[in-house]
Amino acid sequence: MNLAPMVDVTMCLLIFFMVATRMVEQENSQIDLPIAPTAEDAEKQELGNRFVVNVRSDGTPGVDHVAYLVQETEIPLSEVFTRLRAERQRDADVNCVIRADRGLPYKYVQAVMACCARADVRKVTFSAIPREGGD
Repeated sequence: MNLAPMVDVTMCLLIFFMVATRMVEQENSQIDLPIAPTAEDAEKQELGNRFVVNVRSDGTPGVDHVAYLVQETEIPLSEVFTRLRAERQRDADVNCVIRADRGLPYKYVQAVMACCARADVRKVTFSAIPREGGD
């Protein structure tokens, strides 16, 4: 029995899952998500084409510095708008997923929402922890 084709398929699957894992890691930056007791898990199919924006502070007390990250690359807010508009032109049904630090002032999340409105992105989803303590 010739096992060479099976080894080829196995190697292709291995490479696919290694690349897919890396892409998921790029979307999910280390962020202390807020707790929302009434939050519900969204189905991956419902999210469709996702554009993930991570908003986090640098953690320095008394200093008001926020980083906007898209695919683990820090970009200015104007670039967030430019990329959102380009994504909207590519796919009219794009979904912007906003992931923000728990203690971050709302004005920074609001700035991303304003970019979505200007780019005519109609679907906006917020990431949160469903409940505290896992009860």
